[in-house]
Amino acid sequence: MYMLRLAGAPGVGKSAVAWAVARELSGEGAPVGYVDIDQLGMCYPAPLGDADRWTLKEDALARVAAQFRREGVERLVVSGVAAADAPPPAGMTSTSSVWLDADEATRRERLEPRGWADEQVEAVVAAGTRDASAAHPDWLRLDTSDDALRETVRTVRKTWESMLAVEQGACSTAREAEESVRADVGSPRVIWITGPRCVGASRIGWEVVDGLWREGHRAGFLDIAQLGFVWRAGESAQRDEATALRNASATHRAFASAGAQTLIAVSPFEVSPGAVRDAFPGADLSFFRLDADDATLRARANRRAAGDGGPVLAGDDLNGAGPATIDEVVRDGARQRRTPLRLDEHLLDTTGREVAELAAVVRRMSGLPD
Repeated sequence: MYMLRLAGAPGVGKSAVAWAVARELSGEGAPVGYVDIDQLGMCYPAPLGDADRWTLKEDALARVAAQFRREGVERLVVSGVAAADAPPPAGMTSTSSVWLDADEATRRERLEPRGWADEQVEAVVAAGTRDASAAHPDWLRLDTSDDALRETVRTVRKTWESMLAVEQGACSTAREAEESVRADVGSPRVIWITGPRCVGASRIGWEVVDGLWREGHRAGFLDIAQLGFVWRAGESAQRDEATALRNASATHRAFASAGAQTLIAVSPFEVSPGAVRDAFPGADLSFFRLDADDATLRARANRRAAGDGGPVLAGDDLNGAGPATIDEVVRDGARQRRTPLRLDEHLLDTTGREVAELAAVVRRMSGLPD
């Protein structure tokens, strides 16, 4: 398996470029996987000696990369932050590492849609400039300033193919390295939150885990939908729930090895409690199924479509969506509402209720400390 790592400061376009590269490769018939390493490091407080969680993220990525390889993925595209002043991570699969650059004006413009305050944007831009100036010389650097996405994707793909031409002999050594991950320890509590799209699972899950972090309780957070991006030859599906579960289990073990006591996971409704139990054997599992009426789902979907529903993540077809897509979300929610409760699920109606109130219910019912 061959891996492409795209790093750089916020606003350089690493996620958008990585996603587009993966989609292009999938259209050409290659078995392709995609993951954002930032999704593999949401575990706080940071372990001792790993303040920025670089070691944790690389451990989680090694486990996930090994899982993708076992599933037959030939090309894995990875986006996300990296330690600028360190050499590119090496040793797991054949890796090509590219640092994307962009001038401050371009990064500022690309950060504007995130809705941050001006002070936050300026702080992030300044920090990105410092990181770029300190980037280790072993990163291959590409400037994306003023480039259209398609042009940047074309340049990245051409660069990757050139790098692969001199890396063909790395795979056998890399395979051994992929398996050399730290031993697993323990099996922390897992709180699984699911429901129809736009029901509020991510907001409630984040409220729960943020409270734990503030209290000094080491915990991890996973968005399961973000861990299942795989395109196999001849298949059009871009998200695979079985792959997502296996990658979630692998990341869960990395968090546990770093001392996490609890995992909060938000998941698509389609992932059944039975499949979760199979993927997390021996874990102390609590299942929460959220619901909301049609009007609430429609209002939340409209906010997401307008860019007012939190961060835009890979594969989110609601970003900028039209009425037909929103209607489909509401119809799916109504259909899922008619599905009988599955084994061990606790039903919570989010209609008209505050996120903090619902997070407190989840904490109490799952046995977390008040």
